Amino acid sequence: MNYKRNTISKGKILVYRVFDIGEEVNLEKAEKALAETTTGRSKFRLKKINRQAVIVSNDPLSISLGTFHFNDNNIDYSAEISAKLWDFGTLSLTFEFPIKEGSSLDELKTFSAVIQENDDLDSFARTKANELSHQIQSAMGKINEWEVNEDYILYFIEKFEQQYDDASTILEQEDVAALILNEDKALLAPQIRERIYESKLQYYRNDLALIDWNSGLIIEPSGSMDIPDVIEFALNQLLEMRYYDDLLDKKLRELYSAIELKEMSLFSSRYSDLALEAGQKYIEIAEIVESVENSLKVIGDLYHSVVFRMASKKFRFTDWQSSIDNKLDNLADLSKLLLDNINHRKSHMLELTIIVIISLELIPLFEHIKKFFN
Repeated sequence: MNYKRNTISKGKILVYRVFDIGEEVNLEKAEKALAETTTGRSKFRLKKINRQAVIVSNDPLSISLGTFHFNDNNIDYSAEISAKLWDFGTLSLTFEFPIKEGSSLDELKTFSAVIQENDDLDSFARTKANELSHQIQSAMGKINEWEVNEDYILYFIEKFEQQYDDASTILEQEDVAALILNEDKALLAPQIRERIYESKLQYYRNDLALIDWNSGLIIEPSGSMDIPDVIEFALNQLLEMRYYDDLLDKKLRELYSAIELKEMSLFSSRYSDLALEAGQKYIEIAEIVESVENSLKVIGDLYHSVVFRMASKKFRFTDWQSSIDNKLDNLADLSKLLLDNINHRKSHMLELTIIVIISLELIPLFEHIKKFFN
């Protein structure tokens, strides 16, 4: 049976770049700091989510940043840019590229490849993130200069030329897996397709969410941006987990190196300082990680919460949380080990001091005995 390729009537490609800019952000102060230099600010809301099912503890500050343009092979491309500033210290930038009406999925794949191969987008995003970081520095204190960032691409299709009664039909008729994996060299093996399609989610028959670790496809006839917003939130959580995992690595290496290079001395406060620093860092990071993990509460079994759980699975939240927990345990154990070592040596010093004092007190007795026998 001949199949006529369906085309996209309305849609967009959402390109995300997420940066860690500081440990915590006071959003009210940040909004005031941006008031003189930035327009288009608003508080973000997940519009149609049942607030009893998905609860954002502190809604991020949304910022409009104008447009981004580039030229490839004499073709002009442009995207609307927006940013979301999250209170736990991340900034997510979204580049919204409109999909040309009448585009096929194969043409969408080509369009996507052009965007992803454009180096200017990454440098532009980092420059914007740095600019915003300095503009709101008074709202967060120290600026983080961590070079790692999260990137993600989301294909958001609102309308096809021929609407699907069941949106999952597109998985049988089009090579969606190749689009998700940005793969065009050869036909994908069946097991690869199955792995991609196992994350398929639907609420109504005419919508679809297909989420992978670095890209996804959303078919949403209503045009609601709630599902992309939930995925964007998950990306911010992922970056924070990666940041604190890396921070714990560095802190543990510093402490181990300091212990190896420094001889233990009872007359130095160095080890006491290290133990105190390890304990303080444990409390600080544990508190912030808990705050990040609890910043979105997912209760119940509604579509949005299922999407968040799927994104969490694809982004390997469990692995990152386990890694952070293990390193926090190591930090706590190291702090305890240092304190035990210090206390043990102090106990030895106290015993030695007592022996010396007793010895000094016995000297007159020995002198008396010596005289008696002489």
